[in-house]
Amino acid sequence: MKQEPTARCPLCDAPSQTRALKGREYLMKCTRCGIVFNTLHHPLAYNDRYFIEDYRAQYGKTYEEDFDTIYRMSLLRLDTINSVLKHTSAAHSPSLLDIGCALGFFMKAASERGFGVRGVEISPYGARYCREKFSMEVFQGAFDDFSTGNTFDVITAWYFLEHCTDPLRVVERISGMLNAGGIFAFSAPSVFGPQFLFHRGEWADTHPVDHRIDLSPRSVRAFLKRHGFSRVSVRPGGIHPERVMAKESFLYPAFSRLYNGISGLISFSDTMEVYAVK
Repeated sequence: MKQEPTARCPLCDAPSQTRALKGREYLMKCTRCGIVFNTLHHPLAYNDRYFIEDYRAQYGKTYEEDFDTIYRMSLLRLDTINSVLKHTSAAHSPSLLDIGCALGFFMKAASERGFGVRGVEISPYGARYCREKFSMEVFQGAFDDFSTGNTFDVITAWYFLEHCTDPLRVVERISGMLNAGGIFAFSAPSVFGPQFLFHRGEWADTHPVDHRIDLSPRSVRAFLKRHGFSRVSVRPGGIHPERVMAKESFLYPAFSRLYNGISGLISFSDTMEVYAVK
């Protein structure tokens, strides 16, 4: 009998795992917390090509050209953050640290909403853009190398955590930088969604080499509550009924309405947004 491969989970340190997909031994699913992790993970060079050519290849435009979409999404995320802040003891002008701030579009929106903002960006191109275009204070380098004597009311990390080799240590650092009642808001890929559950081969074929972990709503709630967060809200990052039923089907209009409602309730999506209160 062939022995199942073993590798300790980078989130809960459990030793017992199963393959996420037959024939893809490097993609493991933790039998304790339910996350999927990539044992062959390695970082990319986050240079100008990453934000220009690589981004255009995936989305049809450069990151800079996608400003309007990213900015609108930033405003919606800030609405959620502000609604949570109303129930905390945050200052009138709350401080915000954006980790993996890219070209600074979220920080621009946050600054215009009255937040005192700082950023961390590993890409020299991204950090330079933030400084020159928006006059933002940005630390250029890895989050592991970022140090400050300050704490923050809000720390955001949009599609950052999945890139981290040691996500457990990163979250512990973030928790230590947050004020009591502070908010950790982030987005991440989810394995509780149609692509992983219904199109797993395609999911594996397109899985980025620089992604270390893929979470689920259940795993992220349990993980954050174990590490000092009292309240955790998870929302779907995008709702896509067409990934389950073809739009051409005569049943699609009724199905999509039902799907949208259920997905919103249970956070069934290929990506998710998380808002956690310390």
